[in-house]
Amino acid sequence: MWEKAIKLSKELAETYESKVFDYEGLGNLLKKRASFYENIIKAMRPQPEYFAVGYYGQGFPSFLRNKIFIYRGKEYERREDFSLRLLTQFPNAEKMTSTTPPGEDIKSSPKQYMQCFTVKPVMSLPPSYKDKPVPEQILNYYRANEVQQFRYSRPFWKGEKDPDNEFATMWIERTTYTTAYTFPGILKWFEVKQISTEEISPLENAIETMELTNEKISNCVQQHAWDRALSVHPLSMLLSGIVDPAVMGGYSNYEKVNPVCLHASLRGTVPPVNSLLTARLRDFSLCLLHFFYK
Repeated sequence: MWEKAIKLSKELAETYESKVFDYEGLGNLLKKRASFYENIIKAMRPQPEYFAVGYYGQGFPSFLRNKIFIYRGKEYERREDFSLRLLTQFPNAEKMTSTTPPGEDIKSSPKQYMQCFTVKPVMSLPPSYKDKPVPEQILNYYRANEVQQFRYSRPFWKGEKDPDNEFATMWIERTTYTTAYTFPGILKWFEVKQISTEEISPLENAIETMELTNEKISNCVQQHAWDRALSVHPLSMLLSGIVDPAVMGGYSNYEKVNPVCLHASLRGTVPPVNSLLTARLRDFSLCLLHFFYK
């Protein structure tokens, strides 16, 4: 947590400089802080995964019973390993296979039912970072830290499923969980205090997916701009998967999504998918030119 260390070192530096006048200690502290900044840019940091865990049934203690908690996993810990570790604490609990909220029969049961699934943290950037070219290495910290909201998306189909283009009728049920406190904290888990659910139309989903992909490309290009020694293979693979997808028809399927499926309140405010794609590709081409001819 070099970001936390930098914040504390700034407070300590003020004490050294203005209150105790320990200039030697201040010099050593500033050297240490410089190493923190360097580590942020150069060192590899694994991103922890987050898991939503629901404890259902009257068999659980009252502080867990019929409540949902968000857990911060250990480094490189996957859901299967996390679930196994959790079940060892509750050997009598039955693991639920569905991620949908349970009914009253489960909640009022004398047994123990445990529900566990992976959730994605919602990044919350400091106001000073807004609309600025912040390096990807700095942003990476905020993708899994200083977070209080988490999302889980479940696809479902409205109407008949198109065998040639499943995206045309595929909607997304997105659930957002808000915890009592921000991660990371003194504990590895916090209770969920608020839950909200919304439906994402096929068109909105197509736009979000494209924007996410463009963000991945931009981040990859930015990493190479900062460190020319990096292999270009990951960027090449990412571009190949977009330009010449091997399965599912690629992004051309999104151009066939019917705008009628867009929520009425958003019609006329969301650009067509092909227009958005053209605009994003223009920005991306400028990034590539800047990278290769810098």
